[in-house]
Amino acid sequence: MPKLNRFHIKIETGEVGTKQPVYFTINNHKVPFEEVKGDVGPGQTFESGFEVSSFAHSMTLVGPEQGKWDIQKIRVDYDCEGTQPYSVTFGQVELDEATEVNIWNDPPLPTWDV
Repeated sequence: MPKLNRFHIKIETGEVGTKQPVYFTINNHKVPFEEVKGDVGPGQTFESGFEVSSFAHSMTLVGPEQGKWDIQKIRVDYDCEGTQPYSVTFGQVELDEATEVNIWNDPPLPTWDV
């Protein structure tokens, strides 16, 4: 498991958005996003990043404390120590006060021609 230096996230909201702040968890610690751009209202796009500088055993996007949040797409760009930067795209999901979605993916395995 590599050390996660930083990640950037882009969230495309569907028909049901939220006016509440967006949080994620890293190793079960709930944290607000830094450098927020955009919004999570209906049809809006939210972008942010976070300087983690730690090993990510788990990382989730947290649902709103009230109501529902319809997410069409999530793209996460990871910058990990000792690997090339990589990106993962997640599909549609609906979050609420009782749900979170996993946004951590290990780096791709190295490949080579034989």
